[in-house]
Amino acid sequence: MSSVQELPPDQRAALTVLLRQGKTHEEVAGLLGIPPQAIHDRAHAALAVLAPAQARGLDASQREEIGEYLLGQQRDAGERLRTRTLLASSPPAGDWARALASQLDALAPGALPEIPPAAGSDGVADTAAPAAGDPLSQAGAAPGAEGSQGEHARPSSRVGGALLLAAIIAAVVVVIVVVTDGKSSKSKNTSTASTTAASKVKAEGRIALHPPDPSSHSTGTIQIVSEGGKRAFVIQAEHIPANTGKDFYAIWLYNSPSSALALSKAPRVGADHKLSGAALLPNTAADYHEILLTRETSTRPSRPGPVVLRGVLGL
Repeated sequence: MSSVQELPPDQRAALTVLLRQGKTHEEVAGLLGIPPQAIHDRAHAALAVLAPAQARGLDASQREEIGEYLLGQQRDAGERLRTRTLLASSPPAGDWARALASQLDALAPGALPEIPPAAGSDGVADTAAPAAGDPLSQAGAAPGAEGSQGEHARPSSRVGGALLLAAIIAAVVVVIVVVTDGKSSKSKNTSTASTTAASKVKAEGRIALHPPDPSSHSTGTIQIVSEGGKRAFVIQAEHIPANTGKDFYAIWLYNSPSSALALSKAPRVGADHKLSGAALLPNTAADYHEILLTRETSTRPSRPGPVVLRGVLGL
């Protein structure tokens, strides 16, 4: 492992300007009169030698994504939230990010974006669960919010995802009313904040969830909503068996046992046997044909456990 002080001068300078001044590759390149790719390459070459042992557990695309996140180059809220989910759900990703941060912090104390803690022992990121008074109080993927400090202030990894999920969750009631029949009297009591959020959040479809076991009374729906080109799902289900111990519910995108993607860990189900939550969908969601709610007992599931509910995705 090299230290920041042992980096070549051009690589160390690239990291310093990007981190301390919060500028983009393009802005730094404009100041120096060189191509933006040159700034990008120097910065990422530096990251590659700062923590090589941890980096070996990741592929090139993951290292690229995490590097851009730490350097403040992800200007899109969805990108930042996706990277936070990767850092929370993948121990190798989190380990590399923390190893880098321990060295980069010397260049720009307090300027690095937050690295979320691991999402428990199961390795599945939590689904955001609406809570009274604070729609993000249980959101594992995007807690908190921070204010902007000027045009070139480093975009907060927390506020980007939080704002997007806050808008989606605040609009859940409105979206459900609109998608189902648009005549419910509940819409008259919807707050101004929810109505405003709903005007930005588009309802793309409703998926009915059914149990594979004919004797089961479990039922549910998933609303697909979008804002600014990013999709999310909102799940509501009832008559779900309560969690009894270390078991948990998870939401998967599914084609086959060998082609499945774990989306999120659902909130625990209690005595009311109800489940609700929301989370972003990845850009690859359209590649899958089904969405599943499963009950997991493995601490790190590699494929879906017993299916409680399933529905046709059809994006």
